Amino acid sequence: MDNAWQHFRAGMPSVAPQGTLRERQFRWLSACLAANAACEYGQRYHFSAVTSVADYQQNVPLTTYSELSPFITRMTAGEENLLCSAPITAFELTGGSHSGGKLLPYTSAGLTDFRLAVTGWLRDVTRRFDLTSGHVYWALSPAVTRMTKTPCGIPVGGGDALYLGAENLAAFSDLSAVPLTLAQVEDAADWQLLTLIYLLQCPDLRLISVWSPVFLFPLLTALDTRQAEISALLSDGGEITGHSLSADPAALVRYRQYLQEQNTALLWPQLALISCWDQAASASPAQALMTRFPGVTLQGKGLLSTEAVITVPSDCGDPQLSADSNFYEFRRDNGQIYLADELLSGETYSVIVTTNSGLYRYQTDDLVLCTGHTPEGLPQLRFCGREGICSDLVGEKLTEPFVCAGLPPSQNFAVLAADEQGYVLLLSDTCTETQAQADCEETEQYLCTNPQYHYARRIGQLKPLTFLRLHQPAEHYFHRQLQRGKRLGEIKIPALLTSPDWRAMFEIREFP
Repeated sequence: MDNAWQHFRAGMPSVAPQGTLRERQFRWLSACLAANAACEYGQRYHFSAVTSVADYQQNVPLTTYSELSPFITRMTAGEENLLCSAPITAFELTGGSHSGGKLLPYTSAGLTDFRLAVTGWLRDVTRRFDLTSGHVYWALSPAVTRMTKTPCGIPVGGGDALYLGAENLAAFSDLSAVPLTLAQVEDAADWQLLTLIYLLQCPDLRLISVWSPVFLFPLLTALDTRQAEISALLSDGGEITGHSLSADPAALVRYRQYLQEQNTALLWPQLALISCWDQAASASPAQALMTRFPGVTLQGKGLLSTEAVITVPSDCGDPQLSADSNFYEFRRDNGQIYLADELLSGETYSVIVTTNSGLYRYQTDDLVLCTGHTPEGLPQLRFCGREGICSDLVGEKLTEPFVCAGLPPSQNFAVLAADEQGYVLLLSDTCTETQAQADCEETEQYLCTNPQYHYARRIGQLKPLTFLRLHQPAEHYFHRQLQRGKRLGEIKIPALLTSPDWRAMFEIREFP
């Protein structure tokens, strides 16, 4: 195509969605229930009898994955009309950062909801930053990567073609500074070196779009630690795992200037935007990342999981509800359930979603804080962490949202890990021993604002918080997750580690 940017700029909605937020939500729900009234789940819970949201909430129970998994198991064997009337296009396995992965079905309508949200974001970005030329770096994986099939032949996975559609994937490929086939390179060191060479040869880079901000730190570190290899390839070219690289004297000059001044603007002078997670466990790393890119705008990604799109980036603060992608409900900690137009600023809610892919009143366990509303009345929601993730060695009950709020704000890597008799603050050795000690003391003071933790510390049930400075912790974590079959885009480093194997995860040989 002549201009891939124009592909995403085209089709910008010219007419605002009709009706109030409640009307839009009920219109979406009514269409979903009508389309699935004849399936087994729809008949069991009387979808055809629903004439109001109250009917829906009375007829259909709240669900969890364990309750839906028997249906999904039958669907993988080829049974149809179970959770939805439409055929299943594909299944996807969730990342499972804190628990085992979940196999989730997708219909064509459900994938359309994803695509509209993603392409809508890109349309907004191209308009806001006037992107008409240049390239993008995003961590995408090709459709052939680790794709399997169910016993009846339905694909499990499918890469980015599954989420984007072939017509959008072509535009993504045209804009990409790094060939999308690079995700097929199995050796992590080769993949890293190739990625850096392609990026260094792209002075017109305009946008970086990744999921975790931590993902970028190993690449930035390698600019310094792999100087000889990078310089040789930029000077003379070469071949790595089937990728032929041409010499690029201009890129070599820019790279040498960068090594002297450590200013990323020398490498990518046109870079306008970095899009990544910037909330909950990603808040501190995102802040640290942007110190490496002065003058570049950070835009936090919305809350998008394998199950559903919840929020998309907003021009006026925290991400806004993706109101026409799914039907949403929100539960307070007292059990009361609210609709999207009933959310109050300053209150925290757990998300419940109904999708076009067979999830009805599905409890995602995502906790969000309502921080306000857009001029159009859409709630703006800040991701706080996952409900149910809790460390409880002696009754202290440290939750992930609580821990996220207390991690050192200036560190590019900070994780709290549960030990046998206390907790360890894991930091990168890029910070000094003095800074690490100060962060540890400040974090311990914060943890003591939890009464149960403070009591356990006072009576000696828990040891004082200690810290470990780790060498390249993000690299170790990503490498271990890739070994376990995870995709780059789904790897996230949690704020709270409760599994006893965390030392092996970071190849720690010292014990605090």
